[in-house]
Amino acid sequence: MREMWSLLAFGAFVLQSAATTLQPSVRLTQGVVSGKYDASNNSVFLGIPYAATTAGENRWKAPQPLSLSKYSALNATAYGPTCPQAVTNAYYSRQDEDCLNLNIWTPARGENKKLPVFVYTYGGAMVTGSNSDPQHQGFNFARKGVVYVNLNTRESLWASPNSADLPGSQNFGILDVDMAMEWIHTNIAHFGGDPNHIVFGGHSSGAVHVDHYLWNHPSTWLKGAVQMSANALSGPAFAPKNVALDVVAAEVGCGTVQQGGQLECLRSVEIADLQTAFFNQTSNTWFTPIIDDITRFSDYPARLKAGKYASHVPLLTGNSAGEGTIFSLVYGAENANFSSWIETFNADSKHIPSEVLLSAYAHNSTSDSSISGMQYGEARFDCPVDYMIDLRSECQSTWEYRFFGAYDNVVGVPGTAPTHGTEVPFFLGGNECFEKLENVTAAQQALADSIHDWFVAWIKNPGAGPGWERARAVDGPIAYLGFPGDELSQIEASSGLHNGRCQEVYKPYFGDYPVVQTTS
Repeated sequence: MREMWSLLAFGAFVLQSAATTLQPSVRLTQGVVSGKYDASNNSVFLGIPYAATTAGENRWKAPQPLSLSKYSALNATAYGPTCPQAVTNAYYSRQDEDCLNLNIWTPARGENKKLPVFVYTYGGAMVTGSNSDPQHQGFNFARKGVVYVNLNTRESLWASPNSADLPGSQNFGILDVDMAMEWIHTNIAHFGGDPNHIVFGGHSSGAVHVDHYLWNHPSTWLKGAVQMSANALSGPAFAPKNVALDVVAAEVGCGTVQQGGQLECLRSVEIADLQTAFFNQTSNTWFTPIIDDITRFSDYPARLKAGKYASHVPLLTGNSAGEGTIFSLVYGAENANFSSWIETFNADSKHIPSEVLLSAYAHNSTSDSSISGMQYGEARFDCPVDYMIDLRSECQSTWEYRFFGAYDNVVGVPGTAPTHGTEVPFFLGGNECFEKLENVTAAQQALADSIHDWFVAWIKNPGAGPGWERARAVDGPIAYLGFPGDELSQIEASSGLHNGRCQEVYKPYFGDYPVVQTTS
C-alpha cells in the first residue's frame, strides 16, 4: 500500500553499479525504494508517494502525511497513477486518487557528492496533466549532473471544489505542491541531491504553482525559479461559492448545498461517475484555484512592498512568440465572434472594459477567432509575465526569454507553433522528451541541445544568469531563442518590441485583479 510509505530522512543512498545489481536502491527509515537504470546508467525512481491517498475521507482535504506503518519496500520502476481529471491521454498513467507521487532521475555517481536539483511541475490550466507525460522526463538532466524531479498534483474538481461546506483553503493543488516540496527538501539528499540547491520550475499552470510558492514562502530555501509563460496573475481567481459544485452534484444525484449533506454524498461518488459527459466537456474548467488570502492573493504589489515575497530567488521567465495561437482553435465557435468572446467567454478579461479591448484589437486583419486567440494569450500569459517583470525586476534578479521555434510537431496542430507550450521539450533537452513526437529533425534536437546546455548551466548557478542581461521594467533586455535563421544563438533584443498592448491596455487594469469566473 502506498499510504503505508513514509519516505523520511535518515536514509542512505545505496551505491550499486549496474554490473552488480539490476536495480539502484535508496534505503530509508521505512524500507528500501528500488528503481531502475536507464541506458546511461543513471538511476530512475518512478511513482514515489509524497502524501497519502486523496480518496475517501481525504477527498477535498489538505494533503495528508504518509502513514508511519510497518517496514516495507517500494518497487519504483513504473509511473504512479495520474490524478483524476476530465482529459484522458494515451501517454498518461491510469487515473486514481492515490496519485500524489513524484519521479526522480539521479546521475550515475562515482563519488558521494550532492548534486543540484531541478524540480518541474507540468502545465494544464490546473485541470489536467501528469508527471508521466513523456515530454517531461528527466533523462537529459541526469546525464548532465542534475537530479531531476517531477510531481503530480490534484486537478480540477478534485483540487478546487469551491464548496460552501469546507473551511480554510480549498486550493488543494497548491497545498499539494507545498507538501511535495517539503518531501523533496527532506529526502532528496538520499537520492544524491543537494537540499540547499533546489531550483523549482514549471510551465503554464505549473509556472503559476511556482509563483504561488514564492509568494507563500518568502523565506524559502529555493536556489532559483523558472516560470514559463505564466505566474500568479494568470487565469481567473474568483468564482461564486458552490455554484459550479451544485451543477456537478445535480448530475450525480447529490443535491444542492442548501439541502445539506452534499459534500458527504460527493465523497462517496466514484471517479468515473463524477466524470459525466457534461463535466468532461464543460464544467471541468470551472474548478481552478481562487483568491482565499491563504494560498492566493489579490494584493501582490502590497505584499511585495511588505517583504512577503521571495525576492532573493533568481528567476527565469518568458513566453513563446505566439502564446494564443492554439487557443484560436481550442474554443471553436466560442471565439468566432470577438465581441461575444470578450463579453461572454473570456473570464481572464472581465476586469477590462469591452470597449477598451475592442479598440485595442480593431486594426488586426486576421479572423475573429485568431484575434480571440491572440487576446487570450496576451491576457493570460504574455501580459501577466510582463506585469510581474515590471513589479519585481528591481528587487529580484530576473531574466526574460521569447521562444520562436515554429515546430508544429511539438503541439500536434499544423500552423500553430510557436504557441503555448512549444518550448517545453526544448528546455528539457529533447531526446527522450521527443520520443512520442512525429518527424523530429536533427535541427530540432540541435536546438534542444543548445537550450538545454545553457539551461542546465543556469540551474547549477542561477545567480550568474543564463547568458544575457537582466530584465528591466517596461523596456528591458530579452533573449530570442530559436529565432528563424539563427536558431542556436541567444539573440538579445528589447521587450518593448512585444509588450505594447500589455503596457497600454492590460497593465492599467491589473489593479482590478482578481478576475471573475462564472458558470454562465
